[in-house]
Amino acid sequence: MKRTPDFDEKNIIFTFGAISDVHITCGEDDSEEKFRRALRQLREKAGNGLDAMLFVGDLINSRDGNQLVKFKEIYDSEMQPTVPIVYCLGNWHDLFWGDENQLAAEKFFYDCLGTEHFAFDTDIEAAQRANRHAVIKGQHVIAMTPISISPIRYGDDAKKWLSDILEKITEEEPEKNIFFITHPMIHDTCYGSLLGDEWDTADLTSVLSKYPKVITFGGHLHYPLNDERSIMQKKFTSVGCGSVRYMAIEHGPDGNGYMYERGHLVQCAYRFSQGLLCEVDANQHVRVTRMDFYNNRIIKSPWIIDGGLDSYREDRKDAANAPYFDGSAEISIEKGNDERGQKTYFLCFDAAGDDDMVHHYRITVDAEGDRLINKTLISDFFRHGDPADMAKKCRIDLCDLPEGEIKISVTAVNSWDGESQPLEKIFSV
Repeated sequence: MKRTPDFDEKNIIFTFGAISDVHITCGEDDSEEKFRRALRQLREKAGNGLDAMLFVGDLINSRDGNQLVKFKEIYDSEMQPTVPIVYCLGNWHDLFWGDENQLAAEKFFYDCLGTEHFAFDTDIEAAQRANRHAVIKGQHVIAMTPISISPIRYGDDAKKWLSDILEKITEEEPEKNIFFITHPMIHDTCYGSLLGDEWDTADLTSVLSKYPKVITFGGHLHYPLNDERSIMQKKFTSVGCGSVRYMAIEHGPDGNGYMYERGHLVQCAYRFSQGLLCEVDANQHVRVTRMDFYNNRIIKSPWIIDGGLDSYREDRKDAANAPYFDGSAEISIEKGNDERGQKTYFLCFDAAGDDDMVHHYRITVDAEGDRLINKTLISDFFRHGDPADMAKKCRIDLCDLPEGEIKISVTAVNSWDGESQPLEKIFSV
């Protein structure tokens, strides 16, 4: 296991929050309170003060100017004196797509937020198009907004603009990190970035890959930050921001998830709210603290990015042990009623152990050589800041079972696709 890089706690030179998918609605829901809660906790956690706030798209929920006004009202009330906002715009929540409509939306964001948030920008014309290059306390923050969402792509002029900025920073200040935000994940980087279609993008990969000091922040997926794949280093560093408003995940609907296009809303999705506090020390090491705003707690241990690309690579998979069932682990079935009052069978079993956490369970039911059931049960890892607090017992609805002899098999799978030996038992139904 690679050593965690050092972070100089006594010499923090730049502190910022990075959050995504606020989805302010102006409706009778908790979006406003969640936003306030996130800002307050970030402000309190940043004992030395916040120098900037990065918003990684979907600031509002439905392209309603009143929603943006409300967003600004809440922000101004919680961030006094003003902490500069660096933002990119998201998808259909923030923007009307199509040349004139998108231009109008981009300009509205610029006008509504106020000039104080653009005092650090090097290119005001680009900022009016929601493409930002801000230099705050000597640190470079770049934001880009797509020009289409299906597929997700960026304008040629914007990509040239990005390339020129990255080259200039690298030539003049090669030791500096470059913080880059865009709403969709960069394809094939961190957790959730392989969904394709309208969920991630490879349109910027060729540009970003030339600059190892780039640290990207992506949103859009609403995936939980509890998974260690939420940070990934290849030719640059990529970090997921989770979601302030609600949580989604890749498995379901048969387990703890409900179908949400190519992702899935977790059960009680609106009981989750996550984001990041990032701090930079004098050595340009970056400490990333994952925050659970809903429960006001920290998620696991901070990530420390030391300027290299060796600490959070895919080869973490090679160092991870497979999950395991304790020798005393038991498996059983019981009759009961489902949520609709229908008779059903529930599978109950002891949770598996892992060096970090079990991500999900693969459950099969066979009878007379035929596969009757093949389900995925997502674990409760996304509910807990500490994996030690995960449930010790698991339960899933199998629906109806045929009479006779059946074989049930449960395999635990971790985030790195490591699999346990199956927990198996034959039942007579």
